[in-house]
Amino acid sequence: MGPLALLAFLSFFLLAPAGAETRSYSIEAFKVSIQVNPDSSLLVQETIAFAFRGSHQGISRAIPIRYDRQGFDSDLRVDRIHVLDDGGKPLKTQISYGGRSVKIKAWVPGARDATRSVTILYRVRGGLLAFDAHDELYWNVTGTEWAAPIREAEAVVGLPQTVPMGSVRVTAFTGPFGAAARDYTLDQAERVLLFRTKRPLGIREGLTVVVGWPKGHVRFPSPAERLGWLLLDEPWLGLPLLVFAGCFVAWRRLGRDPLGARSVKPEYEPPAGLRPGEAGTIVDEIVHPRDVVATVVDLAVRGHVHIKQVTTGALFKETDYLFTLTKPWLGDPHIADFEVIVLAQVFGHGGVTDHRLLSEIRRDSQAIFPPIRDQLYRDLVKQKYFLASPQSVRRFWGAIGGVCVAAPVVLALVGEENLLAGYVSPLLLLALVLSGLVVLAFARVMPRKTFKGARARLQILGFQEFLERAERDRLQRLPLETLHKWLPYAIALGVEEAWISNFEGFAVAAPAWYGSDAPFTMSSYARSIRHFGRDAHQAWLTSARGSGGSSWSGGGSGFSGGFSGGGRGGGGGGTF
Repeated sequence: MGPLALLAFLSFFLLAPAGAETRSYSIEAFKVSIQVNPDSSLLVQETIAFAFRGSHQGISRAIPIRYDRQGFDSDLRVDRIHVLDDGGKPLKTQISYGGRSVKIKAWVPGARDATRSVTILYRVRGGLLAFDAHDELYWNVTGTEWAAPIREAEAVVGLPQTVPMGSVRVTAFTGPFGAAARDYTLDQAERVLLFRTKRPLGIREGLTVVVGWPKGHVRFPSPAERLGWLLLDEPWLGLPLLVFAGCFVAWRRLGRDPLGARSVKPEYEPPAGLRPGEAGTIVDEIVHPRDVVATVVDLAVRGHVHIKQVTTGALFKETDYLFTLTKPWLGDPHIADFEVIVLAQVFGHGGVTDHRLLSEIRRDSQAIFPPIRDQLYRDLVKQKYFLASPQSVRRFWGAIGGVCVAAPVVLALVGEENLLAGYVSPLLLLALVLSGLVVLAFARVMPRKTFKGARARLQILGFQEFLERAERDRLQRLPLETLHKWLPYAIALGVEEAWISNFEGFAVAAPAWYGSDAPFTMSSYARSIRHFGRDAHQAWLTSARGSGGSSWSGGGSGFSGGFSGGGRGGGGGGTF
């Protein structure tokens, strides 16, 4: 091999990888304009300046269109999508709908070691939130799923002409998902709001804005319009027998757990990697307030929280519980996403306070339980214990069944002469009602675990059997602190009193994470945990039901428990 050939050979292997490593991108500016229309639709314009390093073909953008709101899958309708270059000319695009996002690919000429701006235009229906006293735009402007920094981000929100600016309420959040930093500036003009970030956003950091205004200025889709959307999305199921057959087939294919009915054998420790709240949810496919209570106790056992039983009130003594934050939690890789939400709801996003009374949580918050519940479902789906959120599956099938039952009943009550005009047989109405009842009956059994989830359920049930009926000789071989270590699992599975009673007569020391003025005994420990569980359960249950009032901080509002990455919009993208 000659010298030139050898040089070319070495250049190929040494320089080619170096060139490949320099292929990257960043976002110089992410500017979004959101016009709120009187019909509650949104016109969105995203102008994103990409700084390309190396050779790229174009950019991709994923816009979420399906969201969990209080356990129900809520869909956005995103259409009229156009992608333009920095000169306003249309780019070659590929748009696909599927799953939980609409995905956009756009080919960008000259995307090599250059900065190019891409403008994405689209219309959104279903993007606003309606509450008792106000309507709200809670919009994740940039998304928190970009694997690149964003040098600057801004959002311009235009409101309908009838909205009085003096009654508009505004806030925003910056940072990674779950954070509530407020590194932004706000400028206001007549029915226009301009949000700007005060610092560059890091990888997977974003800007989320919240704008609220009084009722009566936007018109939300009527039930008939929503029903029309539903019928466009879901085929009509037919008559009762066909519906039953279809539901049965659907259950066998979509709802039945892969392992079926199998015997349970005792397990002497919980499944690896499963938190107590997750274990309780896997067993019955429902997030209960006790799963949240178990999560708080587990965080205490792991050293993040201290719980102390205290007495409040000068005249009328009442038992309360003081939560004290003992470790910072934002960014801790050992804390699950749903635990981040639990800590955020108790102490405020970013640890606003280090101390909180349970009575304050019950009194001040109306939205604690739903965000925790929804995130816990999402975490279990993400970890592949469920194919989809059990709550969303139940609500989906329940909504179909409810429509089948309610629509014929309404038609029958309105009267044949006024509406039906003799064109619809009463037997068909009865068939639709029966079809709806069949679907409602199947809704409870339609959530499906994966093989991993079904296997975990058997292990959890085996562990529950051990917690309830642990033999004393086996307990004697375990460290005594096992009582406290596995107490959160017992709470999640509803067997905490049986688990504590198993240690009666053992010289177990009081846990470091729980304080009380009463002397520590097994009976007093069981009584304290029972009372704490009852009071905490009621606090979260009260929050889950909501007050039904006209407060601006209703469930799901960005003004109560809002955070970066929350609300509608969001997503991310990249280059290709």
